[in-house]
Amino acid sequence: MLAETTLILQKKNSRLVILAGCMLGLIILINAAVSIYTLRNNTINDKANELETLSLVLAEHTSQTMFSANTVLDSIMDVVELAKINNEAEYRAFAKQRAQFDLLVEKTKSNPIIDVSTFVSSTGEVLNFSRSYPPPPINLSDRDYFIWLSKNNSDTTYYSVPVQNKGNGKWVFYLARRVNDAKGHFMGIILVGVSAEVFSSIFERIGVKLGQGASLTLFRDDLTLLTRWPFVDNMLGTINRTGVIEQSSNHPQFSGTATFTSGPRYTQGNQSIDRMISFRKVDGYPLIIGGTITKELYLRNWFKDARGVVYSSAVSLLILLISLALLHRSYKSNAKFQYVAHHDALTGLTNRILLADRVQHELAFAKRNKTKFALLYLDLDNFKTINDELGHDVGDDVLQTAANRMLSSVRDSDTVSRLGGDEFIILLPNIDNEQNAILVAEKIRAALMQPIVARNDNTVLTSTSIGIAIYPDHGTNQETLQKNADFALYLSKNEGRNSIHVYSETHRNQDSGN
Repeated sequence: MLAETTLILQKKNSRLVILAGCMLGLIILINAAVSIYTLRNNTINDKANELETLSLVLAEHTSQTMFSANTVLDSIMDVVELAKINNEAEYRAFAKQRAQFDLLVEKTKSNPIIDVSTFVSSTGEVLNFSRSYPPPPINLSDRDYFIWLSKNNSDTTYYSVPVQNKGNGKWVFYLARRVNDAKGHFMGIILVGVSAEVFSSIFERIGVKLGQGASLTLFRDDLTLLTRWPFVDNMLGTINRTGVIEQSSNHPQFSGTATFTSGPRYTQGNQSIDRMISFRKVDGYPLIIGGTITKELYLRNWFKDARGVVYSSAVSLLILLISLALLHRSYKSNAKFQYVAHHDALTGLTNRILLADRVQHELAFAKRNKTKFALLYLDLDNFKTINDELGHDVGDDVLQTAANRMLSSVRDSDTVSRLGGDEFIILLPNIDNEQNAILVAEKIRAALMQPIVARNDNTVLTSTSIGIAIYPDHGTNQETLQKNADFALYLSKNEGRNSIHVYSETHRNQDSGN
């Protein structure tokens, strides 16, 4: 059911992307036809449309690139969190290990836009980075990301000004995340460096088609220049104070819309130059991106005949088609990867990885809000017999039907996860008391007692045994709660199956005594 729902949603979104592409293509064709009569004005309009579309595509590309870089940063943070580091000494020892160097190298190589990945101490010392092991003596305490994160206890990603990397002299801007100890004290920073030069080369492959006099630029939201094409390294890290970009990006009515200006041009000594600009904010990130075309460039072909207009429109359509194809393929690939990584292939239920993430989230929520939640550990009674006597294909049908019945028995906010075989765990967040969990368990038990019609007209009868553990009564971490729910399941199986047990220390002590 989950797999089918995801597939339907993916197909719907794909159709919307194709429809949006067709609509933009239609607009370009209409503009081309009108340009036969009003050649000069519509040449300008075509350039405006091209620049707006390009800024949109660049914003989407930049969003995807930043998402990818943040994913690398998140994955390194996950490794640190899984290590259960309690203090700075443990963090330093952990970060300096050869295994962490191998991790950083792997993460850096996973994305060509990433220049370097780094562990930094609370004093700014580079503990480990992806270029060499052990790292040379480098201190980053003077960097803007270090100064800000060391003073601000924030779990958000900090986007730095571009700097020449102390390791290889290349221009890099960093995505930085603060690392705290168990008490929330600052232990250091994890960095992922994005190459400003590689970013510029990507811009070049797109922007060179616009012609000489065009430029593509990426700013931080405070208008600090991160990178651009053509690449001007002595401008990186400076702030654009001309006020021109705000005209296109700050106000909703100008967001990404091509506008005309003769204001001072930032990269040419603030000379007044007539030009067309289109800048837009990158959704979800503190970045602004866009392009600039000089008047000489956007009027260059206005005097040519209609065939020139048709040709330029065809090029625009090709760019749009390629951009939409890349966007569509990237969406499908990312959606498929995310789904496969977090769901069971047979049932479509969440797997151990996604379950652990949701349990950790619920632990934090319950602790902060003093609420309860339950873990239900269950398996199917006599499942091995079903597999042995009727075959694994019938067993698979039973598992899929059981998964769908569990989903139908819980709330949308609950999580049903398959651990493997016929073992399942259900997370019931934000419950009032133990009785709420028992009522849900009874509903599941009743649903799974109903006959299951499998392939080859096999009617299968099964049931379930369920063990329940409640936070915080039966544990304050996932390992303890899952272990105690498993013990309660053992009691259910031991007492004849098709039953429900809630964990208690009394049962544990009695079992130990026996």
